[in-house]
Amino acid sequence: MDKFEALWAYQTEDIKADAIANEIRRSPTRQRLEKSRDFIMDRQKQYKQIEDSITEIEDRKDVLEQALEKAVERMESLKDRMEGLNPEDEDAVETLRKDVSEARDQLRSFEKELDHMNSDSANYDKQLRAVRVEAAKAKQSFDQLKVDYENESKARKAELDQQRARVKSLEDTVDPELLVEYLSIKKHTTPPVSRLQYGQCSGCNTSLPSATLSKIKSGTLVECETCGRMIIQ
Repeated sequence: MDKFEALWAYQTEDIKADAIANEIRRSPTRQRLEKSRDFIMDRQKQYKQIEDSITEIEDRKDVLEQALEKAVERMESLKDRMEGLNPEDEDAVETLRKDVSEARDQLRSFEKELDHMNSDSANYDKQLRAVRVEAAKAKQSFDQLKVDYENESKARKAELDQQRARVKSLEDTVDPELLVEYLSIKKHTTPPVSRLQYGQCSGCNTSLPSATLSKIKSGTLVECETCGRMIIQ
């Protein structure tokens, strides 16, 4: 068999193997399986983010509760000072009054922030429960889809193994240098080999100059300047 025809026969079987592999990868069941996997990973990430937010709130609440205690103590101290203050000392009374007002505002601010944080914590707890439920349901779906896909793909994988074995058996019929070139081109262009048809590369339909046509017809290996494929007659 002509070395180029042997290469073409090899490519024919190789393309069949690739087609089976692509069909397996594009299986609707596999796509649903991957979508389910991505959903679970997204929920795991979301769960971690919510946990981190809750931790931040709890840390802030600890700080705030301590500040609130000090604010209450300050308010009590100011009240004690107010009771023992001489009413005739107007400047001292005014200063103390401002201090009391400031302490009261600070106390209200702390209480308001604590209420807000408690509300956020409650909402985050609800979100955590919802995420756990969603993730659990998604895991059940994922496990079933995995079983379905394994059963579905078992026969196709056997077919793929047989086809790849057929391709492997043809390697010895192909010129080693041509095979190396074929595999190199296949990394970026598929199929790697095209036929000469009506003076054109059948891979990209580029018309070839007469000098290139002569080389191909003489049995010289030529690569298309446009698509990089090997062109055979």
